[in-house]
Amino acid sequence: MRSRRLVPLALVLAILGGCATKRDLRDLQTEMQSNQNAQRALLQEMRAEIRRQNAMLMDSLSTKDVRLRGDLANRLVQIERQLVQIQELTGQGQQGLTQLRQELRAAEEAARSAAAAAAAATPTSAATAAAGDPAELFTDARAALDRGSFATARAGFEEFVRAFPQHARAAEAQLLIGESREKAKESQPALEAYQRVVELHPNSTQAPTALFRAAMLEVAAGNRSRARTMLTQLTTAYPRSPEVTRARTELAKLR
Repeated sequence: MRSRRLVPLALVLAILGGCATKRDLRDLQTEMQSNQNAQRALLQEMRAEIRRQNAMLMDSLSTKDVRLRGDLANRLVQIERQLVQIQELTGQGQQGLTQLRQELRAAEEAARSAAAAAAAATPTSAATAAAGDPAELFTDARAALDRGSFATARAGFEEFVRAFPQHARAAEAQLLIGESREKAKESQPALEAYQRVVELHPNSTQAPTALFRAAMLEVAAGNRSRARTMLTQLTTAYPRSPEVTRARTELAKLR
């Protein structure tokens, strides 16, 4: 690969030196076209691989294969990592990669819906065993959120709270479901996710954070009365939480 890149570089230097021939120019154009064709072929291969993996997921889920359903979030994260690696290697073809990401997100939504349908017919104990290592699942979902892959992150956190509802990080995972929704500009689902933190884990350290974020979403939506109710609840129920100071400031603005 390095030797192939040196050819056009030498030709460019020749052109700049004023000694290029018409054949040099044709060689340069041929080399550039070859590189572009190679990149297009690489993008087509990645698109085919994503479709193949999605088909495998859907076929497996249609037969209610619990093991694949439990590993769904991790496999989606792995596909996302492959796209990032291809982007770093090529440095080009951004439009093609964007299209691949869109296809990936569509595949995520379809596979997640199929997983939810399969979960309804699966005993909780078996589903929990199929989810695998909770620490790995949480870490992968967190990495996807930091990377901006909100649908992948949400799928991972939803799988976490479904499979490990009593885990020490279940409240945090529920909070991050809301965060992934909010960052994806899905205000109402984000609000509902934050409210579930307070409902399911009222004694956790994540509850006041979720309550404050929910109140801020209500403020943004123009629901000042609801926001005041939430902020008042926060200052009353969690007077020692880090969010109390900001809650009181926001309450003062709403009066």
